[in-house]
Amino acid sequence: MILRHAKVLGITLVILCSFVAAPERVAWQPNKTLTWEDFKGSPNASGSFVASTSSGMSQSYVIDNKGMLHKDETQVVAHFYPEYSWYRAKDTTARLLKHEQAHFDITEIHARILNARIQAYNFTSNSKKEVKALYEEVERHRRGMQRTFDEETNHSINREAEKKWEEKIARLLRSQ
Repeated sequence: MILRHAKVLGITLVILCSFVAAPERVAWQPNKTLTWEDFKGSPNASGSFVASTSSGMSQSYVIDNKGMLHKDETQVVAHFYPEYSWYRAKDTTARLLKHEQAHFDITEIHARILNARIQAYNFTSNSKKEVKALYEEVERHRRGMQRTFDEETNHSINREAEKKWEEKIARLLRSQ
C-alpha cells in the first residue's frame, strides 16, 4: 500500500513540475539598456547591497548521431533574469543602473567569447563533453570578471574605477 502511494506521489510531482513555467529571461540587445522596471525580484532583506543583476549564458546546439556538433546550428545568448534581479527603490541612481547594465554587458562579452571558441574548436565524436568543457571554462572566467568588476569599483562606489571599467567593457563589446 505504501509503495502504491509513493508511485502516485511520484507521478503527481512529475505532472506538477511539468506545469512550472521557465523563468522569464531577456536576451541582450545592442541598443537596449536595462531599466529599473526590468528588475522584478524581491530585494535581499539581510544584505547591504542596493541592487543585484542575475544574468547568464544560454546555449543551444545540435549534435548528430555520430556525436558531432553542428556549428552552424549553434547559438549562444546572454540573458538577464528579471525574477532574480532586484533593487531597493529608495537607493537607486542612474549611476547604479549603469553599473547593473555593465554586469549584463560582461555576460554578453562572454557569450560572444563562448560562441567564438565553439566556432574555432575542432570537435570530435565527443562533442557534448567538449562543448561542456568550453562552456565551463568561459563561465568560470565570466564569474571571475564579474567579481573583479565589483571589487575594483567597490560595487559602483569608486567612480574612477567605474569609468575605467565602462571604457574596458565598451572596448570589449566592440572587439568581440
